[in-house]
Formats: sequence, structure tokens, C-alpha cells
Amino acid sequence: MKINFTPDSSSDIGAGYEKAWQDGRVDLATISATDLRYAFFAYPVDFIVDGHTFLSREEIPLVDIMFTLGRSLERLRSAGVAEIDFTENSYVIHLELVGDRVRFSSSHRAPAVPPECPFDGYAAAVRAFVASGVACLVESHPALAENPVLDELRALVSDPAGGRTGDQE
Repeated sequence: MKINFTPDSSSDIGAGYEKAWQDGRVDLATISATDLRYAFFAYPVDFIVDGHTFLSREEIPLVDIMFTLGRSLERLRSAGVAEIDFTENSYVIHLELVGDRVRFSSSHRAPAVPPECPFDGYAAAVRAFVASGVACLVESHPALAENPVLDELRALVSDPAGGRTGDQE
């Protein structure tokens, strides 16, 4: 299981915000979750499970994919199924909890044999991805540390089951 991103400062500012950013009128401490999710920090993301590449260097808004992955953990816990979808296109990665394993399929480029990984491994990979993303954003843009959106992300991937989603891979 591999979920990672490559920071790209040239993609920090979304279309339509360039002038406001240059003029210092973008306050990252108070910018809305919607703007952070869709208008900033579009970085190349990789998502690989058991040798199958679902995403390879796909440029995706980092905050959006962090929320989407976090919500996939919630849905897997509550309903046993989840989706990772993208506002930029119709691609969907489907997740299904089968016992203590997560089975992955997709709307495009679906593998003949759906790859799987342990739920705990998926949860650990999602938590590590979110922690890495938050740390990267705060390091590059310290004002983001004040934004409650990052606290929402941290809470979303916290371990509500007291060990059910341990950090083992």
C-alpha cells in the first residue's frame, strides 16, 4: 500500500487567486475549507495497492484528497464500502471491507483481480498521508497552522476505535 504526494510550489495557488495571492490578500489562516479543498495545493499523487497503480502522478488538490481518504475510513468502518472520487473527472476508486481486508476496484483501468490490503494497513497509510500532507503545508505556509480545516483533517483520521485501525502495515 502506497499513498504519497510530491509537493510542487508552482501549484500552490489556484486559478483566479494569483492576483490576490501576490497582493497578500489571501489569508491561509481563515480561508474556507472549500477553497482549500478545490483551489490550492494541487500536487502529483500516487496511489498503489498490491502492485496496481490507481493513481500515478495525478495532479489533485492535496487538501481534497486528504479529506476524501479520511472519509473513506469513516465509510469503511460504518458501512463497509467507500469511494474515492474526483471532482476533476469521473474516475472513482471503490473500496469494500471484506473481513479485515479492503478490496479495491475502479471505474477505469480496473485490475482483473482486485488488489487488497489489511484494513489496518490502509488506515495507517491514510493517517500517514494526512499527517505528511498537513506537515508539508504548515511548513511551507505557517499561517495554515491557524486554520481549523487542518484540525478537522486530523480529527477525521484519528483512531476512534481505540486500536481497531492500528498503525501496523
